[in-house]
Amino acid sequence: MAKGYGWQPGSYGYEMVARVRRPKAPARAAGVQVIHVHSMRRPTDGLGQVAMMAGMENLDVIDELQPVDRDITIYKRYLSGFSHNDLDYTLRTMGCDLMIIAGASTDNTVLWTSADAFQNRYRLVVVEDCTMVHRQEAKPGMQEYALEIIRTVLSGEVIPLDTVIEKYLTPEARR
Repeated sequence: MAKGYGWQPGSYGYEMVARVRRPKAPARAAGVQVIHVHSMRRPTDGLGQVAMMAGMENLDVIDELQPVDRDITIYKRYLSGFSHNDLDYTLRTMGCDLMIIAGASTDNTVLWTSADAFQNRYRLVVVEDCTMVHRQEAKPGMQEYALEIIRTVLSGEVIPLDTVIEKYLTPEARR
């Protein structure tokens, strides 16, 4: 979650930051690789998002979610976390066959990353209470529509954070 998207105390959706942060420590303790995927734009992209250009402070991760230790940071160039980068290569070289996805925005990056994960044959888990539509003006139901597509079309497991931690992010679960 980058500074350029307005994640600051008191802002719309900021309460989700603590929820997204919560699975990181159990993941590390269980030996699960934490990968941060963030947007990056270039003037040649023609997308009009000049706030997320390489070298700008807006591209920096907010303090609460800074990568630590062995965390990996990958920059996506468009909607999906797989967009024009080495995420698939990184996951495959680690022998990973499961992706656990948390973050914003459910109807955008989470949905498109889930679709690409499915098409690339990864098992998919979306942390239901660690996702949100990060636009106050979004139509009611957008969050649930996106999660329903992930459940039904993409065969993803959409489950609460406590269940994700218990089922996937304990040393016992990794055996």
